[in-house]
Amino acid sequence: MAQKSGQAAIEAPVQPLTKAGANIAGASEHNRRVVMQGLRLNGAMSRAQISRGTGLVPQTVSNIIYDLEAEGLVVAAEPVRAGRGQPATPYSIARHGAFAFGMQIDVHRVRTVAVDLLGEIVAETECALGPGGLEANFGTILAAFHRVVTISTRLAGTTTRRHLGLGVAMPAPTGVHAQSDDPWMVSLGDDHPVIKALQQATGLLVSLHHDASAAAVAERLVGCAKGLDDFVLLFVGYGLGGGLYVGGELQRGTNRLAGEIGLIYVPTPDGPVPLEELTALKRLYAQLGLDPSQTDLLDRLDHAAKTGAPEVRNWVRESARHLAWAVDLVECLFDPEGVVIAGQMPDALLDALHAAILTEQDAWPRRAPLRPRPLRGSAGPFSVAVGAAADPIARAFDPSLSAMTKAQG
Repeated sequence: MAQKSGQAAIEAPVQPLTKAGANIAGASEHNRRVVMQGLRLNGAMSRAQISRGTGLVPQTVSNIIYDLEAEGLVVAAEPVRAGRGQPATPYSIARHGAFAFGMQIDVHRVRTVAVDLLGEIVAETECALGPGGLEANFGTILAAFHRVVTISTRLAGTTTRRHLGLGVAMPAPTGVHAQSDDPWMVSLGDDHPVIKALQQATGLLVSLHHDASAAAVAERLVGCAKGLDDFVLLFVGYGLGGGLYVGGELQRGTNRLAGEIGLIYVPTPDGPVPLEELTALKRLYAQLGLDPSQTDLLDRLDHAAKTGAPEVRNWVRESARHLAWAVDLVECLFDPEGVVIAGQMPDALLDALHAAILTEQDAWPRRAPLRPRPLRGSAGPFSVAVGAAADPIARAFDPSLSAMTKAQG
């Protein structure tokens, strides 16, 4: 790191975005995670800054930094002199110190990514899937995984010791997906066949996630929800789902279906209709005559959005009206730091949808206290896969009550 950039990193922020550490016996795992998260959120920090931000005593911070540096998970830059006293050494996460892998499997395709420790994509691939489910397509899925592994391994000469795990995201077997004859549309439990097959084939710990929840994980790692502990993400894709963070931890629900907001029935002149039938991209695809299995689907959707197709304008207007209601609902229920609107769609379309939601809300009577306006989240095809890949990183390095309890047990 150059002297100038190191100087800037050391002097920023006065109040680091860190959790409180625990100077108690048996909490070393928690403290280690607190330090890693502080470095990820703030960038380069000195040991003194880490100590002030976390409340950990300097010796504890020094021990943790020593261990993380020895493991290749953090790197030191050149010492920076700021005023009197000894120069301070800035430390930052070694982005290629380890990799995690994420995969989104839906009825039509598989998207696979490798991400570094900062959640940045280092390799990505997308393949079409045919009929027949896991048994017929498993070779394609596994080949996609091995392609991103090869690229990430070549980047830093990593071995499987530096592979944190594989996260897999799939749509919930409910709502617009419930009538699918695809055999993957089963309960999102640990006994899902894709989990067993991938664990056996890759040798990695594999976790399964609802696709909207995975998108929320990605938004917190590298998106507009970075640093937020309490937020709700509304994810507009083929269906409509949500991801919910409370106290810095993702809420999954009894059946891993927390956030299935698209299943809420909305009164209409024709009777109650699920919210996702009024807001999700399935409706727009039908209006535009698009087949979700088309390889150039997002390009076609992008063209329709940028050229002002009337079908797009109508969908944006109607979807925004109902999504504004959904935003108000979750704000009243959870009082979050923010509500994020994201989706598996082109940037131009998400921009239009987000703006229309804000316009819709502006026309409503305001109430006290004023709630924060919805945030514009991530778009594009790989956000769900990134979220799935973020789970192994969070499981290894993010502070959590469950991680500390396990370490102390």
